Amino acid sequence: MPQMYLRRFAEHRGRRQHELTVRRTAAIDAPFPAIVGNILAERGYYWEATLEGVPHHVVEEFFSHLDSRAKPVFDAMLDAPEGALPQRWPLTADERLHLAWWMAAQVLRTTRQRKRLMFDVGPAEEAAQVPADIAAIAANNPHLRYIAEHLAALALVLFTRSWGLGFSDMCLLTSDVPLVMLNGQDTGNQLAAVEVCDILLPLDPHRFLFLPGRGMQEQDPLKRSDHRMKFHGGLGMALVQIVYDVADAFVLHHPRHDPWRHWKPEGPRQPAAWDGDEHPAPMYAMRYAVLAPDLTVERRWLDEHAPPTSRSSSRS
Repeated sequence: MPQMYLRRFAEHRGRRQHELTVRRTAAIDAPFPAIVGNILAERGYYWEATLEGVPHHVVEEFFSHLDSRAKPVFDAMLDAPEGALPQRWPLTADERLHLAWWMAAQVLRTTRQRKRLMFDVGPAEEAAQVPADIAAIAANNPHLRYIAEHLAALALVLFTRSWGLGFSDMCLLTSDVPLVMLNGQDTGNQLAAVEVCDILLPLDPHRFLFLPGRGMQEQDPLKRSDHRMKFHGGLGMALVQIVYDVADAFVLHHPRHDPWRHWKPEGPRQPAAWDGDEHPAPMYAMRYAVLAPDLTVERRWLDEHAPPTSRSSSRS
């Protein structure tokens, strides 16, 4: 996971130390602190020998380049002094392009994506004929090849879609699957899913990007172009549940912005066929109003919260 992104959900502890609260999906009620850089950082994740002659460090450098180009875009969206939602919206074409490439990478580079691919495609035939440590490295090749073949096309689709920038009264979390395709996360045709599904990307404990799919755009012409919105607590809880449902192994949130103060997980999560999960997938339907162009949200609401309640979430 990009450290640039995780720091947006972390508390600054000084001397480049940023602390997150982390929860394992297998032990969700046992949170623990972690420093950005020490969590969701897997050594050797791209350590295949080559991909058509490309050494692994070039892949890592490429993703670092995408992160560095996207960081100023995050700053423009989230650090505007006039409000929690900036008056300057939509983004410029260059900003939009940099963020579209970064989001496309988050679709493709996750551990959930790798597990889905290995389940659908299976291990390479030659893997059984080499030592186990070499086979483990070689098994990464299908994932990296998949990234190389689909990244540019996904970025183009994301670039051309309408983008909604939103504020949630409810504190948000993120996960090791940061970009969520509602009702299409694990489909075999990921390009088609990115074209038609509603898409959610939490940006920090109270801001998010939401790309309305075709159904929403057909119902509301205002959602056919870039817009802003404010989600009340109930809709914010739905966002938290959706992110939790698709997480592979970890969810993460800011130590002082804890969704568990108002929300508890409910129902089955998105099934993981590679783990033998075959229960029906939860389905999501959301409705929201577009915010008038002259309105924003005061920045103080990024830190001021309602008192804890025992209210639980419910799915739409």
